[in-house]
Amino acid sequence: MKLTKETLRKIKIRHIFGIQQTWSYDRMMGSGYCWAMLPGIEQIYQNDPEGLRKTCVDNIQFFNTSAIFSPLITGVHLAMMEADQEEIGQNIKTAMMGPLAGVGDTLAGVIINPVTTLIACQFALTGNWLLSLGLILLVRIGWIIVQSKLFDFGYTKGVEAIESTTKNSLMTSGIELVTMFGAVILGGFIPSMLSGIQIGLEYTSAISLEGQQADKIFRVQEMFDNIAPYLVPIGLVAGLLWLIKKKNMTSTQILILIFVLAAVCYFTKILIVA
Repeated sequence: MKLTKETLRKIKIRHIFGIQQTWSYDRMMGSGYCWAMLPGIEQIYQNDPEGLRKTCVDNIQFFNTSAIFSPLITGVHLAMMEADQEEIGQNIKTAMMGPLAGVGDTLAGVIINPVTTLIACQFALTGNWLLSLGLILLVRIGWIIVQSKLFDFGYTKGVEAIESTTKNSLMTSGIELVTMFGAVILGGFIPSMLSGIQIGLEYTSAISLEGQQADKIFRVQEMFDNIAPYLVPIGLVAGLLWLIKKKNMTSTQILILIFVLAAVCYFTKILIVA
């Protein structure tokens, strides 16, 4: 059965704005995916209650990929469902979660979103909060347009859309180029944004000056500045990345750790904000 334009539009809107609103640890995006697909499932299986039930159960199972690229999977899945190839659609959905997560999470979660957020923060710090808000909204609107186009592309091209997206050498080269650019930008923002974090430890040593004994205060931070400026903020960021990558700490755990570290440093003066 051919899906109506109204049904396709409803599925697209549900997917773009609702895929992560029912996120859970057991199904990840599964519930949101099923909710988005429901108008199409109901139309196709309107005269088959058992098929409707089974398809809903299949689509509410575990699903986790890039929220940016997930509409591409949905479009292909709908095309397969229309062709009475639901089982193939489920197989494609499962097989492409990982590859598209790698592409989408790299572009959005690692490169574009963090870089634009840091730039927006710089605008906000200088008092240009309207420009900061505008940049954030511009990026979000841009992602919505990308998601909409991917949905249409997946539905129109079917399986061919998945193959052309994952095997396109131009896209692969573009992702590598953007990745390098993002790494340079993020690396430059670390010392500029966190340069105020310094070692607060200091000690007093007696020195002889023109035959007179005097006490001189030595700051540990000054010694580090002479050896490697910005070593403290770079070391902090590297340490947090190590905890995320090697110890599998979540973002929530990292935030709690930062709050605890900030409280300890406040009372002990091990690290200060200059």
